[in-house]
Amino acid sequence: MLPYKQLSLADIFSDCKEKFENDKYQFLSLLENNINLDELVPASFKNHFYASTGRPRKFQLYAMLWALILQRIFSIPTNSLLIIFLQYSKELRDFCGFTKVPNASKFTRFKQDFLLDLQFMFESLVDITEPICQQVDPKLAEMTIFDTSGIEGFVTENNPKYINRIIKQLKSF
Repeated sequence: MLPYKQLSLADIFSDCKEKFENDKYQFLSLLENNINLDELVPASFKNHFYASTGRPRKFQLYAMLWALILQRIFSIPTNSLLIIFLQYSKELRDFCGFTKVPNASKFTRFKQDFLLDLQFMFESLVDITEPICQQVDPKLAEMTIFDTSGIEGFVTENNPKYINRIIKQLKSF
């Protein structure tokens, strides 16, 4: 007779962490099998993305979302570096669903055009993840934060041209 083992979220987390660190391809298959974007992406986001633009979109919504999710998981700081990862990794391209890698302006436009939709989608994830975090460790759950600045749209104040213009204006006074 085989002994039964009670599964816990901590065991599942440690198994995922081990696969993330040692077997990236298996980690991607775990993501694909366990994260259902159909359930996570609101219908309003899908409708907004697939609204008629006069011509068909080259890149699908889920492909762009998977790329952004991978960017966060692998802590890829810039879109340029994400593009390099996608260009050199067939596994990542296949996982996201890209036949051709989008350019940097495509990612920027996606983040700008669908900022409110992205924000709503990621905020709704809190409703799913917060109870799980509370069950794992309520004290740590109070400290859990996630930096979404990579998903937010580009702001003028972070642009070096903007800062240089302000400096020139100040010097002219």
